[in-house]
Amino acid sequence: MKKGVLVYLICLLAHVCIAQDEATGFPAASVFAVDTSSFVTDLSLNIRDNSKVILNWKQPEDTSFKFAVIERSSGGRDFEVVAVLKQSDIKPDNDWVDDSPAKGRSLYRVRFSGKNGQPLYSKIVSALIAGDISFRFYPNPVDNILIVRSESTIDLQIVDGVGKLRLSVSNLAGLQTINVSSLEKGIYFLRINNHATGLLTQDKLLKN
Repeated sequence: MKKGVLVYLICLLAHVCIAQDEATGFPAASVFAVDTSSFVTDLSLNIRDNSKVILNWKQPEDTSFKFAVIERSSGGRDFEVVAVLKQSDIKPDNDWVDDSPAKGRSLYRVRFSGKNGQPLYSKIVSALIAGDISFRFYPNPVDNILIVRSESTIDLQIVDGVGKLRLSVSNLAGLQTINVSSLEKGIYFLRINNHATGLLTQDKLLKN
């Protein structure tokens, strides 16, 4: 008898909770998906000379944001930070230039960080840069160690702004690291000779 009364009370309580949810118009779940694309309006992307990606966006009116972080992804899953703008550097209308975009298709987004630590994201825009996507290097700018990833065997040269050869490595393949600590701060160029395709390419490298 007691067991039957207990079951009845549980059923009655569940019925009351469901009725309250229906009356308020809210689902029982407390987690709601939030579309944050409206926080950063008019995010757009332009490509200049197949070598630079230019992002443009309007600053949200919320003045509690402390940073604007530019993030880039080659596959859409893992985004890397490529630039951080302080609040003092952010204007109502903003633009940022990626001087060394990755070859192939890349995705970009803007992440805003506020006082409460909860990030807000812009919509995602994509850029397609022609070139040899079988070869990649990072980070760029680089401090001391340059990571090189190549699907084919390559020869790599680093030359300075006046064309002087500073570093040369032959027969690189797979994932390799190159010590560039001997280079002074400035702009350099990577010259890559792909053994498999015979393709010669050049990319800009920034040294911190």
